[in-house]
Amino acid sequence: MNLQGKPTFAHPKRGLGLSVRQLGWLAIGILATSTIPAFVGDYWVRVLIFVFINIGLASAWNIIGGFTGYASFGHGVFFGIGAFVSAIGIVRFGLPLPVMMVLGGIAAGLVALSIAPVFKQRGLYFAMSTLAVMLVFETVFQRWTFTRGLKPHDVGWTVNSQLSLIEFYYLFLLLLAAVIGSVILLVHSRAGYAMKAIHKDEVLAASIGVRTNRYKAVAFVFSAVWPGVLGAAFAPFLSFVSVQSVFDLNITLNMILMCIFGGAGTILGPIVGGIALSVIDQIAWGNFLHYHRLINGALIVAIITLYPAGLVALVRGHVERQRARTGASSINANLRTS
Repeated sequence: MNLQGKPTFAHPKRGLGLSVRQLGWLAIGILATSTIPAFVGDYWVRVLIFVFINIGLASAWNIIGGFTGYASFGHGVFFGIGAFVSAIGIVRFGLPLPVMMVLGGIAAGLVALSIAPVFKQRGLYFAMSTLAVMLVFETVFQRWTFTRGLKPHDVGWTVNSQLSLIEFYYLFLLLLAAVIGSVILLVHSRAGYAMKAIHKDEVLAASIGVRTNRYKAVAFVFSAVWPGVLGAAFAPFLSFVSVQSVFDLNITLNMILMCIFGGAGTILGPIVGGIALSVIDQIAWGNFLHYHRLINGALIVAIITLYPAGLVALVRGHVERQRARTGASSINANLRTS
């Protein structure tokens, strides 16, 4: 805090430098990933598309759950809203996919803004409130004739695929780059530092002038818009959109688990968690089909119990210990020779 009693944040030049470096690594990673379809078959291309979607959703959830410290258990509602907006717009009104992706994000953001008053609650009460919101929307979309299909007896929407599998691959890769890039810019902005302050101690942050309600709303809306966009792009890829397929609670659970498994509150956490859990899932499905859920659950519990900060913290800790040992060895060597 400065002499005038106003909150101070990290130096903007330092944040800008971190953003540039992280965006540079992101660009390298995206360029490398763009070459994968040339070396693998359609099966792995489809698997990677789901990996991109999961990482994008986990990165968006990380803003509200990891950096701001408000664990939302109903975030899948925004993905479902985006998917339904896209399906209805494409099938009923014949709108193109890019338009529906924008509208899906806007719709999800408006819904998030409308339920922002739930931030008066904290902890378990906030988590249960967001879960209740998802259940309400799930019921409405399931019962409302307009959202069920063109005919009264329909239970969903059959959306014609507008792109080939490879085109969907690059679409979701670009969306993933946009999600992670925007997260990097947000985290190193004034709003990002305010979110971290709220996570650290919300009462203290408010006492030094941080407008906690404003920044919590910014975090919540931002973390809702991207699932809406991803859901809108997912609708034609899935081909058939129903309440059961896009309002599944597992979608929210995957966001949370991937984020925590990799390291909540870090840029790399959702990426590492998404890749690690996807690899584990494929190995378990291919070799231990009957023990698939048991293996996944045991690994997740082990990591969260032994390393609650996630895989990123585990690797960083190992690297720091190695550096410390190397430094100590060099000092001892210098002392012997002196």
